[in-house]
Formats: sequence, structure tokens, C-alpha cells
Amino acid sequence: MKNIKYYVCPSTVKEALAVLLSKKYKAMALAGGTLVSKTLPDTVETYLDLKNLPIKGIRLQGGNLVIGAGATFDEIDRSKLCRSWAGGCVSRAAEACSSQLVRNMATIGGNIARPHSFNIFPVVLLGLDAKVRLQTKKGAQLVDFQDLYSSGLGLRPGLDSLITEIVIPVKTRKWKCEFIKLAKTASSWESYIKLFFSAEKKGKSVIQARVAVGALSPRPFRAPEAEKALLSGAGAEAAAKAFAAELEAARAGEYRSSAASSLFKRFVNSL
Repeated sequence: MKNIKYYVCPSTVKEALAVLLSKKYKAMALAGGTLVSKTLPDTVETYLDLKNLPIKGIRLQGGNLVIGAGATFDEIDRSKLCRSWAGGCVSRAAEACSSQLVRNMATIGGNIARPHSFNIFPVVLLGLDAKVRLQTKKGAQLVDFQDLYSSGLGLRPGLDSLITEIVIPVKTRKWKCEFIKLAKTASSWESYIKLFFSAEKKGKSVIQARVAVGALSPRPFRAPEAEKALLSGAGAEAAAKAFAAELEAARAGEYRSSAASSLFKRFVNSL
């Protein structure tokens, strides 16, 4: 961090954005700073500390679950709202992030600001059809999480815009969901694969299905063939085979493909 010339700790989102957009400061925003502070680009000259911004709350708004970007993993883990939402998968994901010391500092906004294979929340938010509220020079902008890392968005959170909220839609509140981090130990940041499964049944028919995969690449992805198999009523075995084929196509390797498809089959059988 020898290139850092300024340290700024604003108290409002407006002040923080003004620093980001100033050519003078060449700033980068950091919240918990558990990862990015170790890998700041040489072009960054200002450490923009977001810890005092009023973007930490967890609440219901219009029936949706709204998580402030500054909420820590520990706060999300302990939140009654998060523990009751979508079978508790949001809270369980927060609990699965590394050590307690890291969970006390790391924030959900920082975890999704830039793509990285081992980040916890991207695969969960993709599976839950979440949206992200950004503060930009043009004002507030609500974007689908799946578009956050798209070049077409034209924004770089933390460099020219700020993530202020994550919005998880009300439709997901009662979904049956499962989050799995397959790693050497429960506290490992690195993982072999991260999985998010969700399904909703009406009678004997599956009417909603989400299968999302993380850790194989910086950006999580959905498994559409596995989802189609579930929705078609093909059964657990056929759905698991479709999922395994998609993982092989993504170059997951024999171990990951076999383990993940078996975990998926177990989830389907539990419906």
C-alpha cells in the first residue's frame, strides 16, 4: 500500500461518491477490507473507508429482504430475518465464510463488488434472483445481480459507483433452498465448489427451480439443463445426470462433478 497518499472516511454516500468520481483522488472504496486491502492496484492513491456510511441495516421493504451493503457476515448470520428467509440459506452462507474474525469484518457489499471464485454470496444472490442498488453519478440504479459483472453495465463498483443495498425479492421468502460449500474445512475461504439449490412444488409438480454454481470461475453460473429436468418432472436421477453433464462441460473435473451431482440428487429427493 505504498502508493496510498490519502485516507478518507466519509459519513454519507454522497460524500463517498464525490471522492470516487474525483480525478484528483484516484480512490478505491473499501468496507471490511479483508481481501481488497491486500491487493490494491498501484493506480489507487486514496483509501476510501466506507465503515461510517449508513448502509448497514437489514430490513423488510415492500415484502422484500433488503440487506445494506455494509452489513457484516456476522450481522447477516445473526439476523432473524436472514435466518427465516428461504430456509435460512442467506444466514448459512454468511456462517460459511472463513473464521469468526473475518465474519466480524467482511461485508456483503465488499464480497460482491468484484468477481472472485471463492466469494460466498454471488452464487446465493444469483440463485435468489437478487437485485443490487448502486449509487452512480446519474443517481441510484437498481440492477439484476446477474448483470452486475456484465461489461454492458458500464460500471465498476468501488471505483466509479457504490453498492448500497442488496434486494432479495419477496417471492423467494418461502422457497426451499440449500447452500453448500464443499471445502477442506468449514473455515476455509477456498472451496472446491459452491452450490445453491432451490425448488418449489405445487402438488407433485416442481414449478420453480434454481441451480447455481460457484467457485469454478470468478462469476457464478446457473445450470439450465438441470433446472429444465426438474421442471419437466424427469426425476432425481435424470436431473442429477443433466447437472453432472453441465459441470463436465464447465471443466469441473471428475471429483467436483460427481460430488455436486450427488448433492443435487440428495436435494431433489428431499423435496
